[in-house]
Amino acid sequence: MTNPSIVITGLSLRLPGAADPDEFWKLLIDGVDRTDTVSEDRRLLTGAPNWRDVIGEVEGIELFDPAFFGIEDDEARFMDPQHRKVMELSYDAVCDAGLLEAGRAEDRRYGVYMAMCTNSYYPLVCRYMDEHGIDVMHPRTIMNSINSALAARVSHQYNLTGPVMAVDTACSSFLTALAQAADAIRHQGCLGAVVGGVNVLSAPYSTMLCNCGGITTSHPFTRVFDEEADGTLIGEGAVVCVLEREDVARRKNRKIYGRVLGYAINNDGSSLNIMAPNPRGQADVIRDCYATGLDHTRVRYIETHGTGTRIGDPIELHALGKVYEQKDFGDAKVGIGSVKANIGHLLAAAGGAGLAKLLLSIRNGQMAPNLHLKTLNPLLELEETPFEVVTEPREWPKEDGRPRVGAITSLGLGGTNVHFVIEEGEPERTGAPLSTPLLCLSAKTEDALRRMVEDLRGHLAANDCDPYNLAMTLARFRPSHEWRATVRLDFATGALTDLRTTEVELPVRRVLLRQTPATLAREDLFRSLAARVRVSDADPGRSELAVAVSDPEDAATVGEPKAPAREATDQTLVLDPRLSDIETAAALFMRGCLVDWEHCFPDGTGTILTLTRYPFAERPHWLPV
Repeated sequence: MTNPSIVITGLSLRLPGAADPDEFWKLLIDGVDRTDTVSEDRRLLTGAPNWRDVIGEVEGIELFDPAFFGIEDDEARFMDPQHRKVMELSYDAVCDAGLLEAGRAEDRRYGVYMAMCTNSYYPLVCRYMDEHGIDVMHPRTIMNSINSALAARVSHQYNLTGPVMAVDTACSSFLTALAQAADAIRHQGCLGAVVGGVNVLSAPYSTMLCNCGGITTSHPFTRVFDEEADGTLIGEGAVVCVLEREDVARRKNRKIYGRVLGYAINNDGSSLNIMAPNPRGQADVIRDCYATGLDHTRVRYIETHGTGTRIGDPIELHALGKVYEQKDFGDAKVGIGSVKANIGHLLAAAGGAGLAKLLLSIRNGQMAPNLHLKTLNPLLELEETPFEVVTEPREWPKEDGRPRVGAITSLGLGGTNVHFVIEEGEPERTGAPLSTPLLCLSAKTEDALRRMVEDLRGHLAANDCDPYNLAMTLARFRPSHEWRATVRLDFATGALTDLRTTEVELPVRRVLLRQTPATLAREDLFRSLAARVRVSDADPGRSELAVAVSDPEDAATVGEPKAPAREATDQTLVLDPRLSDIETAAALFMRGCLVDWEHCFPDGTGTILTLTRYPFAERPHWLPV
C-alpha cells in the first residue's frame, strides 16, 4: 500500500495539573498557568532543599504500580521514573485505541517510538551504588536506566513487532518520533505505532543546566511572542498516542482524534553555533511539508514551538510566513499559540503536549488562549502575515462543512525541525440498538475493579454514552484480567444496576460442550465466542470449562436455570436457553473464558469510546536521598 492515510486513534497524558485529556483541555480553555516554584514535596523527594526554580510540576512522580506489569518492588525502585510513568500511560493509550482486543493474543506489526532526552534519576542511582555497593543493586538496573529500554518494555508488554527505538532530537524529539512512526506505517509494513514522550525532573540538574545555558526565562512565567520574552520555564510530563492506518482504524471501530495530512522533517545544517536556529532550515521544513500540494489555506490554527525568546519567536513565524502568505488568506486569520505558556517546556515531550493541545482544540471546536502576552514583539511583523495570537478562548467553526485543519511545529536544539498538519476526524458513529444492556469489566485486582465500576458511574453521570459503543468498548476492546464484573445499564437513567463480580485465577483455555440437544443446538455460537471448543462429556480440567444448556421445558427464570441431572462443579456452567448472545458471552466471561467478542460487536459497527483511565494501585518507589 502506497502512502496509506494515517490517523491518531489513542491518547493519554500526564501533565502539570492534568491527569487525562479532559482535565488538560479544561486547564487550556480556562487559561490556567500551572508553573510555580518547586514544591516542598519535590524538594524533600529529590533531596534538594535549595531547589527554588519555577517549573511545570507533575504530582506523584514517585508513584507506580509495578505488580500490574509483573515488576518487583525492588526493581521498580531502581527504574527511571520516566519509564514507570510512560508504561502506565502506554496501557491507557493502547486501551483508548482499542489495540488490546479481548481474546486476541496474536502479535501486532506495530512500531514503538519513545522520545526521551535526559535521565535525572540516573545520578541518584549511581550515588546510591557508591554509598551501598554493587551487591545491593537490582540486576536489571542498567536495563531500566537506558532510554531504549522504555520502547522495548512497551513492545514486550503488548507483543508489538514493528520497529522499536528511543528517539532524541532534543526539543523536537516527540514530533520526530511521530514522523518516524508515520514513515514505518507508510514504508515498512506497519499497521500502526505507539508514540510517547516524557520529561520527569527527578533532580534539579536539568533546570540548573538550562539556567546555565540561557534557555530559561528571568520572568516567573513564559511570555511567548512578547516584547520582553527572554526564554521559557522548564516543565515535566508525558504524552502517549497511537497511530494507525486509516483502513485498519475504520475496520476496527476506532475513534479518530485526527488525520495526518502531511509532515516533514529536516535539520538546519550549519548555523552560528549548535544551539542557534537557522531561519533557512525552519523555512525549508515548512515548504517541504506543503510541497506535495497540501492546501495550507485550510489551516486555521498553528501550535508553534514558541521558544519564548525575542529573536527565536520571530525566526519561527517568519519561516511560517514563507508559505503562509497574507495574500493567500484574504481576510481570514490563522490563530497561533504555544502550550509552553501553560506548563513550561517539556523538552523531549514538548511536541507531545503541543499535539495534545491541537487535537483537543480540533475536537472541541475552540482555540485556547495563549497566556502572558503583554506587549506584542514588534519583530514578529504580524501585520504582514495572516497570523493572530489567540489571547482569549475563540470558537473554531467549520468552513463549508469541511473538517477543521491545524498544524504544529517543533524545533530542536541541534537544528532538527518538524512540521505536521492534522485534520479533524469523523464524529462518533452510533452503534446498533443494544438489546441486552449488559456491560463487562475486568481488572487486575479486586480493589481496581471496584474503583473501575465507581469511575464508570461517575463517567456516565457526566457524559452521554451510546449504549452499544459503551458495551462494545468495555467487552471487546479492553483486555480480560483476572477480576471480572458484569453490570446492567439502565437506558433511561444511565444508572448501573445488578452488579456481579467474580475472581478467576486461571483463564479458561478450552470449552467442553456437553453432548445434549440443547447445548449442541448452540454449538456454532460457542465456537464463535471461544477460540478452542470441543464436544465432550469428559470431566473438565483446571483450565477447561464444561458448558451445558438446560432443556427449555426445565428452564427456570432467565439467569437461574435448573441444574441438569449431571452434577454441576466449579468447572461446569449451566445456561438458560433463553439467554441472549451477549448474556451467553458474559456468562463465559465471568467464568474465566477468553471470549472473542467480535460475534457480539462486529467490525465496522459503532465507535470505541474514551473512558476513564485504569485505576492503577500506585505506591511510592524511590531511592532514599
